Amino acid sequence: MIGALMTQIDPNPLRIVIVGGVAGGMSAATRARRINEHAQITVIERGGFVSFANCGLPYHIAGRIPREEKLLITTPERLAARFRIDVRLHTEATAIDRAAKTLHVRNLETGESRQLPYDKLILATGAAPIMPPIAGLDAPNVFTMRSMEDTRALQKFSRQRFAA
Repeated sequence: MIGALMTQIDPNPLRIVIVGGVAGGMSAATRARRINEHAQITVIERGGFVSFANCGLPYHIAGRIPREEKLLITTPERLAARFRIDVRLHTEATAIDRAAKTLHVRNLETGESRQLPYDKLILATGAAPIMPPIAGLDAPNVFTMRSMEDTRALQKFSRQRFAA
């Protein structure tokens, strides 16, 4: 329904594709919506969450923020309802064809690959943890903490390792 209404308003809306759905990507997406109410905005996020309080992850692990939901600022469903933003979780950008203005993506759950055409492309992929060359970093009890998935992996390990 929304797509049909947007087509009636503008048959060629600006296509904005954003790679990265945490702080930078979601800020760009909501700002783009405020600037252009007719744009077609798609956010590609490799992980399973958007817009979460990553600074709160250690507090969640420590039990100071007991419920994971308290870390979630918004959801793809809320972004679709409020801002008409199409968020695609578990989707990885694999290549950019600048000449054709297409982003190649792969759904990490289904393996399906496709191309997304864009007029504007924003790369907001964030950072990756720096892993110094130290022996033992590949041990099962060594974790990085940058995402909700990292937090869940550490919690799972702790439950299994320290269960009474």
